[in-house]
Amino acid sequence: DVLCSADDDEYSGLDAYFWVFFVLWPVLVPLAFLVLLLSIRSEVRAQRVRATARACRFLWRDYDPGFLFWEVVDMGRKLFLASLVLFIDIEYGSSKLLRLVIASLVSALYLAVLALARPFKRHDNLYLACTANLMLMCGFVLGVAIQLCESAAYEDMCHTLVGFDSARGANEFVIALTAAMLAASLLVVLFKTVSAVRMPTIRLSSSGRPPVLTLPRTCDFHGFISHVWRTGQDQTHTVVRRLQLLLPGVRIWLDVDNLDDVGRLEEAVADAMAFLVFLSVGYFKSFNCRRELYAALGSNRPFIPIQEADVDKGGASIEALKAECRENCVE
Repeated sequence: DVLCSADDDEYSGLDAYFWVFFVLWPVLVPLAFLVLLLSIRSEVRAQRVRATARACRFLWRDYDPGFLFWEVVDMGRKLFLASLVLFIDIEYGSSKLLRLVIASLVSALYLAVLALARPFKRHDNLYLACTANLMLMCGFVLGVAIQLCESAAYEDMCHTLVGFDSARGANEFVIALTAAMLAASLLVVLFKTVSAVRMPTIRLSSSGRPPVLTLPRTCDFHGFISHVWRTGQDQTHTVVRRLQLLLPGVRIWLDVDNLDDVGRLEEAVADAMAFLVFLSVGYFKSFNCRRELYAALGSNRPFIPIQEADVDKGGASIEALKAECRENCVE
């Protein structure tokens, strides 16, 4: 029954190889990933990604900044279920239920935490992860049923505890249920994929994925939107909310969200990579709007003009806006 024994001189040297590889993979690799994430956590959360953070994006790009270390947690779960669980009752564990019960509990607990925490940026990744973990948990539970049916501890155990007349019936049931779960999972993935494709989002033509939005060390926002409250407040709020839906993770400075001190408008403009100006009637008449405009001109920020042309919504023609600018921008 045993392929090799520690008491056999021919295989006695394998223990050393085992512990070397055990230290390398289940111990050192997760620790190395943890150290990497600790070293770059401030960059990732501030969206100011440098060379090291960019090189290990596979560890964090799929997760929200608040769950930066989730990959290490998930790796620990995988290592436990795939290998460390074998250390439970090393001699007789393969013929008992303890390993399967503990693995089922760990899978159920992880699934509950995953569903509550929702660490992924994309919903389709979350649905796929929950589906995979649900199938894994069901697999361990079904393994308990098979173990009971194959046990010969006492007569009719399979029928008494599980409800099947033989281990064959239990195996057939497990196979059929597994196939049903796979089919259901494929339908869920297909539905979510179609929904994601239909959802209007900005994606890169090269990869089909949303762009990774990074920030230079000198900025905390991707854009600053300047507008006059009287004729542009509702429209600019709509623009920003739509941008946040179409481009998840974008950070736009908006007065109702970020204005703390009107005396520091110039600093707020300098804290953004680009300057969005919403042109409507009265924009150039506003002293604070002109402050923002002059600060952007002085900092050589990229300009993105947005014109409200509908007069009923506070808009004006380009010629009217030019005349208003010439009249008021005299500082």
